[in-house]
Amino acid sequence: MNQAKRPSGKSPSNAARKPAASQSRPPAKPAAQGPVRDKPRTHVSTEAARRRQHQAHAASQSLDEDELRVQQMVALASAVAASAPDRRGRRTGQEELERMVRNTLRERDDDTLYEALEQLRYDDQRGHAFLREVVEEGADIIVLRRGEKELEINAFLIPLLVRTRGGLKEALALADGDAFDALRTSLQEAGLESPGARVVLVHHLYHPEEINALSFSEVEAMNRDAFASLTDKKILSVPAIERSMRGWPESAFGADDEALELRFLLGFALKDVDDPFYAIPAEEAAADAYFEARAQRFRQWSEQITPLMQRCLTGQSGEAAQCQLHFLYQDLFHGAKQTGNAEYRTLQMLSELEAGLAQAGAQAAQASAFFAIDDAESEIQLQVVLRGAQGLLARSVQPIDGDVQVALFDAADAVASLGVAAVKLAEAIDADGQPLRERDFPAA
Repeated sequence: MNQAKRPSGKSPSNAARKPAASQSRPPAKPAAQGPVRDKPRTHVSTEAARRRQHQAHAASQSLDEDELRVQQMVALASAVAASAPDRRGRRTGQEELERMVRNTLRERDDDTLYEALEQLRYDDQRGHAFLREVVEEGADIIVLRRGEKELEINAFLIPLLVRTRGGLKEALALADGDAFDALRTSLQEAGLESPGARVVLVHHLYHPEEINALSFSEVEAMNRDAFASLTDKKILSVPAIERSMRGWPESAFGADDEALELRFLLGFALKDVDDPFYAIPAEEAAADAYFEARAQRFRQWSEQITPLMQRCLTGQSGEAAQCQLHFLYQDLFHGAKQTGNAEYRTLQMLSELEAGLAQAGAQAAQASAFFAIDDAESEIQLQVVLRGAQGLLARSVQPIDGDVQVALFDAADAVASLGVAAVKLAEAIDADGQPLRERDFPAA
């Protein structure tokens, strides 16, 4: 089950984290309120009163239309998700759903998208997952025509974890223009994008708070900005992209603190819709080989680009930079955002649990780990506690953005790597860290 996630400006805590060896959802926005339906009728005695009455009726009618649109999207997503795919992998009604989503994105109607996802999250998990996939793809990938040619543009992210002394400084990040230009050209030189594509990187290193604050329609609008700037020489501004650069929050790191931070590179790739570089083979073994080759090229690129990226981040490279980098995989905007947030939150969780063990003077082998999913509030959270003979040893609570089951199993694997004595699942964990109705952890 994927969680419907409204954009949030909040980012994970910036406390220094130690990685192991081995994205939060803000409260749902209330629906707009129309006029009171049971208000007593009064005599309309003036033209101004008539106008007010007409406007109130129009607002009420608009609210009804908005609710109807949400319900139509919910019903269609449920029906499409429940149907069987054909030989092409397409489902009955999928084209209609995709068209509805594209229109909603173009109209910047994020409320309809998030409210439909919110309803499906509780009523139809399969429909929720399918609709979210359609919405994310509709925001991340746009196909437009220029003359007789169909072109595709997509927004991608490259998440990276950066360990420094004292934390990154926004004023230094990507300040070296020559280094930034070399970074951009390296994407095609390393085979991460087609030689025939036009690839741009936004000259800004994004903080998670900036990325998480972007709604579906804002990402779609940024894609359209990029398309226009790459195909029309008269375009002088890219307002949606410019709005996305909100700036980093104030850093809480001291000069001597060891800081582990998540950042994102944002880029756009414009290509022919039939560019063979991006064609995925139909046969399963060939498709696996295709993706493995792409992953291998990314690994090679990340190793080769590290000195240049250090220079982009700090103005220096090598040991002088005092900057360690770990690149996560390049992906479309929403997939990479989820990957980056999930990895960073896992490191936060491990750091908090290790700190709790150290404070209690206990070893991981003396502790049992208990996991519970808390869906009672406005966001889904994963709760983890370590308990030993003396009671509660450590605790961590992290938001889940994405598939809950995947997040649960990934977290259990990460905590098991600490060497805990046992891993168990609980229906809930109370305020004192006591697991309720515990049971053995299910097999993957």
